[in-house]
Amino acid sequence: MQLHTLISLILAVLICGLAMWRGDQAARWSGAALLASWVGSLLVYRHDPHNADYGMLAIDVLTLVAFVWISMRTRRIWTLVAAAFMAIIVASHLAVMIDLRVTLGTLWISMAMWSYGLLACIAFGTWAACRDRAAI
Repeated sequence: MQLHTLISLILAVLICGLAMWRGDQAARWSGAALLASWVGSLLVYRHDPHNADYGMLAIDVLTLVAFVWISMRTRRIWTLVAAAFMAIIVASHLAVMIDLRVTLGTLWISMAMWSYGLLACIAFGTWAACRDRAAI
């Protein structure tokens, strides 16, 4: 495992763990979905630098469905933004599979960049839930 992957995983565990501990229902479900996606991706990743990984695409599509479902149930703007970030990740998978000129490096950079956006959304949702509880 590369260093940046390990750092991202630690950050994801911290933010999603905090969301599941201190967040509201939307933050808890979002944190659990993202952590499940991380673990699933680590389990199905094939380490093939020349071909797209359909197992990771399937996991990311399921995660997108989870985020859209959470967004439709809670009607909070941060859940909609999180679903949009996940949709961009799925679109990046599809771009690599459709057009051979798009490299796998582009996919990895896109996944890394937009997953930080997802973490920021979950962190914001957790902060907002804690703030709302403190105001009551």
